[in-house]
Amino acid sequence: MSEPPPALDAILASIRARVMEPESLEDDAPPPAAPAPAAAPTVPLSDVVIPPTSAGMTLDELMRSMLAPQIQAWLNANMPEIVEKLAREEIRRLTGKL
Repeated sequence: MSEPPPALDAILASIRARVMEPESLEDDAPPPAAPAPAAAPTVPLSDVVIPPTSAGMTLDELMRSMLAPQIQAWLNANMPEIVEKLAREEIRRLTGKL
């Protein structure tokens, strides 16, 4: 008879420990609690700096260079929550728990 699959919370705690604290894999400490999702910092339009080398850039290149820091901040603030949600859904699908 096969053993029942591990609890969803145990699986997610293991994933969190590996994603959030890769250096703590050697320790036997319990996994850290999930941090609260942080809002991405907003930058007022008046603070947006147009790169000085923008004279030869296309509009697309200029927009990419201006938006890159804001997109990175949003990803840093929201990616752990997105990954955890998708991991939870995939684990449920694989274990047959709906």
